[in-house]
This record gives sequence, C-alpha cells and structure tokens, in this order.
Amino acid sequence: MTMPPLDIESLMLASHVAKVFSLIHHVAYALIAPEMVVLRASSNFAAVLNEPDKTIVGRPLTDLLWEFVGAEGSLQAVLQGKMPYLAFERVNRELPDGRILYLDLSVTHLRDTELGDGLLLIVEDVTHAAELEQRVTQNRNELSLAKQQLMQANEELQKLNRLKSLFLSMAVHDLRMPLTAIRAYGDLLLRVLPVESPEKVREYAHIIASQTNRLDWLIDDFLDLDKIEHGDLKLHLVLADFNKLAGSVAEMLRYVAERRKHVWRLQLWDEPIFLKVDANRMQQVFYNLFSNAMKYTPVEGHIDIKTWVEDSQAVLQISDMGMGMTAEEQANVFQLYYRATDASDLETRGGGLGLFIAKVLVEAHHGYITLVSQPGEGSTFTIYLPLDAPVDGD
Repeated sequence: MTMPPLDIESLMLASHVAKVFSLIHHVAYALIAPEMVVLRASSNFAAVLNEPDKTIVGRPLTDLLWEFVGAEGSLQAVLQGKMPYLAFERVNRELPDGRILYLDLSVTHLRDTELGDGLLLIVEDVTHAAELEQRVTQNRNELSLAKQQLMQANEELQKLNRLKSLFLSMAVHDLRMPLTAIRAYGDLLLRVLPVESPEKVREYAHIIASQTNRLDWLIDDFLDLDKIEHGDLKLHLVLADFNKLAGSVAEMLRYVAERRKHVWRLQLWDEPIFLKVDANRMQQVFYNLFSNAMKYTPVEGHIDIKTWVEDSQAVLQISDMGMGMTAEEQANVFQLYYRATDASDLETRGGGLGLFIAKVLVEAHHGYITLVSQPGEGSTFTIYLPLDAPVDGD
C-alpha cells in the first residue's frame, strides 16, 4: 500500500494558525494519559493558568485543576466513549492583584496511532468575555431597576397631577362663586345708577366690571394650562368680528391704562374682519398680550394696537415702549413659567403663564405669533390667524 506524500508546508501553516489562534484566544492544551496524568502540554499552558513557575507535565490532572476532583468517573466515561465530552465553564481563580481569572475547561477523547489513547484537555482564558457578560448583566439589572423606579415615579407623578387637578377644580369653584356675585352686583349697580350720578362713580363701577372679567381670564389661564397638560383643550367656535374682540379687551383695560397714564393708540381695520374663533379664548389671548404690554410700558408711555387683513389672514399687532428683550430672552419668552431676568419688581411680576398660553391658543386656531424686540426699544407682538382655514374644535 502506497502512502500519500506528506504535505509538510500545509502542516507548518496549520501549526502557525494554531499558534496565532491560541495567542489571540488564550487557548492552551494538554494530553492526559488514562491514568489521569499530564503527558504533554502546550508551551503556554502554565501561562494560561497564570501559574508560570509550576511544572505541568507529569502532574495528576486533579492536582493541576481541582475542578476535576470527584469527576474521575465522568473522565473515565469520556475515555471509554460513553460521554462525548466533559466541560466546566467560567471556572474562576483569584489572582494576586485581586482580579479574577475565568477559564473554560473541556475534555474529549483522543485516540491516535502516534499519540496513543488518552484525553485532550483544552483550557481557554475567557476573562474578557466573562467580565463583559457581568457588565451586561449588571447594566441589565440597573436598567430594570431604573425602569421600576421610573414606573413608580410616573405613578406618583400621575397621582400628584390628579391631586393638582382636583385642587385646581376646587379652587376655581371657590373663586367663581364670589366672582359671579361681584359681577352681578357690578352690572346691577351700572343699571340702577341715576343719570345724575358723579362720573367717578360710574367709572368705578366700570372698573369693577372690567376687573371681574380680568379675574375670569386669569382663572381661565390656570384652567387652560391644566387642559393643555392633559391634552383636553377644546375650542368653541363662533363667527366673530376680530376688530370687536380686540376693541372690547382694549376698552376693558382702558381704566387701568389711564391709571398708569398710558396712551392707547387703537387703529382697527376699516371693515369688520370676520373669522371663526373661540371668542372667549381669543379675548383671553388679547388680554394676555395687552396686559403684558402695560406691565412693561413706563408711565405716560404709548401702546399701539393695530388690526388689518394680509394674504387671507387676520393680523393683530401690539407694540409697547418697554425695556425690550435680548435674543436669548426672545427665544425663551413663550416657554412655560419663563420670566425675564430684569422683570423682578412688583409691577412686572407674574407667573410666566400668559405668553405661553397665548401662543398655544393662537396655534390651536392654526395661527402663529411673532415677536420683534430690541433691548431698550420695546417689543412688538404680531398675531396671524387664517380667515378661512379649518380649526380644530367641537
């Protein structure tokens, strides 16, 4: 029988591949005799076990790796072909520096005419993979814990939100009752005042009536904020004259403006501007913008209010003579609860709701609001509302 020629070059290449593989994967191997003694071992065997100074060949397997103590029956079963292999995963050793070394051990039957009958032990250093698995497990546990904490926080937040809504409803109910009585008696007073009553008396009665409406819109601001947060804001649409809505709010605030010695300059479009809006909320928008202008306009300053039609849009513009705003302040002025850094005195103090709610209500009407301002030169707010676009409402 003729033996095929031995391919020395292929064997050498395979040997190099094995060396590289063992280097990259930190793999070592040993041949174990049937008597469970190490017959041969790779040159890096002791290094992989992190025992560079110990002798490997000639030592009993159970002395070299204590994990095989008590597993002699399983080793014999592998040797006799009754078991395909025996493996131990993530065997750990504590290193002198406190780090943990993780090893995977596997034993298979080896029968070779040159090497004889025995067991092939393969040892792989899997420390890096084990550490990654531990970090993944730890991260997964931390993520699960964070998820639970987030769920608890959300439940608590929902509970607090419900309590806030309940408190707000109760507060509004308690405020509405005396406010309704004040409005009723104010209207009654205006109707029964004799014609010869002093002008100041009539003026005061008008102030009472206008301020009750002002309080009404302040309460509406809080109610609308709650509805906005819950996504429940709805519009009650009617066909209304844009000019009349703006004029009525300006007239309502005229007494306050006169007390602050402001000069209203009202320039309404020559013809009625009809569009479908929630009239009460649109007046609320105007009130927020007009009262905001009054806050920042100095004594004897001018406030200009104009309306006109432009490109199928109703436009309202209000300009004040206030302190103006920086670019940073303009970028944040429509944010909820935002207050300008210089607006800390009693005259201009507020809750930071008005402009936020005004913007939301304008956008709910498919419109938009712009701002032009310079420090020391006042501010100009402009509202654009479509005359014929559909509006979400009920």
